[in-house]
Amino acid sequence: MAKQALIRAHVKAVFADEGHRLMQGDGSQSTDEQLEWLKSLTNRTNVLHVLAGPYALFGFRNTSGQLARRGRDVHFARYHVDDKEERKKFVAALKYLLERIPLTCDLDALLSRWRWFAENCVGCIGVLKDWLVDAVKATLAQGGTSLTEDILTRTMPHPAKRLSLEREARVGEHKVAIHNRESAKQFQALLKQPTKAENVEARQARRSVLGGPLVVQTGQEAESISASLPLPQVAPKPTKLRVGQRAPERDPVGDQVRAPNALKCPFSSMLEITPQRFLDSGIFRVECPQCAAMRSLEMRNDVLRFPSHDKRKTRTTQTDRRWVKKDTAWEVVGG
Repeated sequence: MAKQALIRAHVKAVFADEGHRLMQGDGSQSTDEQLEWLKSLTNRTNVLHVLAGPYALFGFRNTSGQLARRGRDVHFARYHVDDKEERKKFVAALKYLLERIPLTCDLDALLSRWRWFAENCVGCIGVLKDWLVDAVKATLAQGGTSLTEDILTRTMPHPAKRLSLEREARVGEHKVAIHNRESAKQFQALLKQPTKAENVEARQARRSVLGGPLVVQTGQEAESISASLPLPQVAPKPTKLRVGQRAPERDPVGDQVRAPNALKCPFSSMLEITPQRFLDSGIFRVECPQCAAMRSLEMRNDVLRFPSHDKRKTRTTQTDRRWVKKDTAWEVVGG
């Protein structure tokens, strides 16, 4: 029904706000199934589907190669006014909004306070727009005709809201930067690993060196040798099992059977690190005090919790900058 409606209405694009909610679904389907459904709908209708949302949408970008090939990522980052170019763009956006409010205002005086505006809207134009709308409504409710700094001060976002927005922005920007950097490292490391075909050629070359001199055959010699060799035996196709029939396999017995929680680390609790200290450090990786496993953590409702995890299997010494518990206090070490 949806497919036919999109085709008959000649829809060009479907824009879904809060896209991360769509990906979560109702629990009956996995994230991959949701994305595959969107991909199929896009292919059948030739309609562009756009998912917009906060940084929570970041984890649904590249769940498979096919989806990564078909998708495009557009990161609308906030303005960082410490950067000269971004500062110019923020001031231009502020001027654009101030020129279109239905009130008189001292434009030059307000533009000179650009850093005040940037700090109180945490660099987000959407927050700035809502702030100016609230200021205009408050002015009109009082019967005023001019936008003043006093009205702007009374209608600016509450400090608690600004704190929450700043935290989410920093965590999201850090997640994007870390993901891009780690992906580049993993891709380069993967390129340096030999493929399966290269491993086979290396084994054949090593076998020829150990077994005797490498013999180069002409085309006629190769044909005569291949004709004298027996034909390869083709294994019969396996018979299909009935629905519900279990495939043959060896079950673990005796000491091979492990307890369900044998691989789980016993440490999983809240960390005694204040939110401000954690965010100001800029370090989001935390080492488990039990098994030294590393996890990148996010602050949720001003609480930092180390999740349940499997025990670390390797013994390599950690060298990255991270939070480590020393005696009873958490400190940043490494690097």
